[in-house]
Amino acid sequence: FLSALLLLTWGGAHAEPHVVGYERFHLRAPSAQGGAILFSELGCANCHGGSQVIIPRKGPSLENLSSRVSHDWVVRFLQDPEASRQGSTMPHMAHDLVEQEIDAIVSYLATLGNGLKFKKARHANAERGSALYHEKGCVACHAPTRDFRGPQGSGLKLSPALAVPLPDLGQKTTLTALEHFLADPSKFRPDSRMPRIPLEKQEAIDLAAHLLDYQSSDPRQAPDLIPWPKIDHEKVARGRSLVTKMNCASCHDLPEIKGSKLRPLALSSSFENGDCISKNPVKGAPHYRLTKTQRASLALYLKGNKTVPPDTLKGHLSFAAMNCYACHSRDGRGGPVPEVDSFFIGNKSLGDSGRVPPPLTGIGHKLRYDWLVGVLEGRKDRRVRPYLKTQMPAYPAHAETLAKWLAELDSDPRAQPITLNPKHTEMGRKLLGNQGGVNCITCHSWGDQQSLGIPALNISSLDQRIQPSWFRSYLLDPSGYRPGTLMPSFWPKGQSSILDVLGGDTEHQIAAIWGFIKEGKGSPQGFPNQRNSRFELVPQKTPIIQRAFFEETGTKAILVGFPGEIHIAYDGMKSQLSQVWRGQFFDAYGTWFSRFAPFEKPLSSEVYPVNNAGLEASRFRGYTIGPHGNPTFLSSRTNQNIQDSYWIENEKLIRMVKWDQGISPQVAHPAGLRLETITGERSIKYIYSWK
Repeated sequence: FLSALLLLTWGGAHAEPHVVGYERFHLRAPSAQGGAILFSELGCANCHGGSQVIIPRKGPSLENLSSRVSHDWVVRFLQDPEASRQGSTMPHMAHDLVEQEIDAIVSYLATLGNGLKFKKARHANAERGSALYHEKGCVACHAPTRDFRGPQGSGLKLSPALAVPLPDLGQKTTLTALEHFLADPSKFRPDSRMPRIPLEKQEAIDLAAHLLDYQSSDPRQAPDLIPWPKIDHEKVARGRSLVTKMNCASCHDLPEIKGSKLRPLALSSSFENGDCISKNPVKGAPHYRLTKTQRASLALYLKGNKTVPPDTLKGHLSFAAMNCYACHSRDGRGGPVPEVDSFFIGNKSLGDSGRVPPPLTGIGHKLRYDWLVGVLEGRKDRRVRPYLKTQMPAYPAHAETLAKWLAELDSDPRAQPITLNPKHTEMGRKLLGNQGGVNCITCHSWGDQQSLGIPALNISSLDQRIQPSWFRSYLLDPSGYRPGTLMPSFWPKGQSSILDVLGGDTEHQIAAIWGFIKEGKGSPQGFPNQRNSRFELVPQKTPIIQRAFFEETGTKAILVGFPGEIHIAYDGMKSQLSQVWRGQFFDAYGTWFSRFAPFEKPLSSEVYPVNNAGLEASRFRGYTIGPHGNPTFLSSRTNQNIQDSYWIENEKLIRMVKWDQGISPQVAHPAGLRLETITGERSIKYIYSWK
């Protein structure tokens, strides 16, 4: 099974608690910093206080376990967490309990929550899930699958110290439960150590199928959980008493049970005979199987009164604890390790900037607070690097806390503001352009106008994202912020290279650029006057079929332009009609010639959208072209094959849906058009006409 393969890839036995941030930066020698990370990530601070990590490490939600986790797995995990999940940070709480007491605790856990009912998806693709796993960023924290050989991924074995291990998921959970966990981990892991990766519903089930090595295409055939034993109220009462006594509520949110007050620590000189971090288990206390170095690091932190000088760390403890360094560098630390670096893919023309997430050095000074909150919440309109396959995860429950912390952490009282002069705004247009300016539009897009060369960030709305003082500092020294960047310096050592604009005054020029971004109207100088329709496709005698990235349809859009100026967009991902429009068909310039294909839109404003929300998903099987060039799209559902044909007749759009068995497939229709329906034997003819 793949779960076992991932465990083998991860590197084998790992008896001690596994904390990536500790093992990557503090494994070699004992240190108070390493101890501070362990103190947080092992949950010590939940009982004893004193964490220096911004988001406390808490245990996962225990509600509705009986709906999503195997009963036997929970029992085995309580008996020995390490045996069920290598490197588990859960201490051995039940080391001095007998089997009947563990059974009572599990009986109590079975009563938590009201039960979950998961709606099963209708299609899964483990192969596509494997591609997602190795592209979306999962391998930044977890090991690549050992036998994966992608076009960029190296398939090298990742050091066990740097990969967060996975349990045997096939023993632990089900396909549907794992799908829902992946869609929003914050519902089950409120401490955000497993953040929410942006996933479409289909992507979540495909990824779950990969992780469970589920090879069938029908998730409804996947095994369900074996029902948990019936509730025994005497066992439940006994279990609740044990859970209260063991202070489980300090780490887990439990209804009607509160964690005890913070407990002071009585430290022994050797830490060999103390409580939680002693070498040997102590009755009534949690037990961690710590290494000698881990124990020594905790000792240094605790003997220092649980403090580490914050002025020298700049947030390092939190970035390490939450493993932000797996994707990002900051102040020279972190970033992707060599074993997984090649899995970070994107646009090669941008170098590392086009494939590796940006550094976090000074991020709280760089981004506006409201923008940063939106990024951490996972808002789609905050994604400004569409060329990166690895996507920024979301921390919705902690977005404001993290944004405020970063802003305070990176506050720079020495940063110089930008002073705008309205008289200079128009000079900003010139400076941004390629007619006597610094050629920003050669690499950067502006609004819906694509760059003239490589597809770097869109800069028309930088004022909504970036703080002006950071913008000034960055323009003066781009490589100082991101070594190796393709962004050149046009003001080396503060000296302008454009001497005939604003007298060559560096500060005035930078202010003029910012002023035009913030307040200017129109576009920088140098964009072609007519970018659209440069390569307009005009259907004449037969339909034109064109694949494209298309707004409101997606990355699998199939466009069909019919003679007579009636056109459609078909969504190959959902196997459904997506849009209808009249007028001009499509400008293929961006799709054919851009080094980064943009999301296009119809060449007409007369668009009739189709709302496919809630329709049963179908699997796309391709399309055929009839004698007159008209397309028939093929798809399938469980035990049903579907044909969806389109043509033009008497200035009307005709749609013929046929199926081989079962009831008629669900379809949606363009809003705003008149609809006529003719029903046949296993077929329905839809006639769309204009009112």
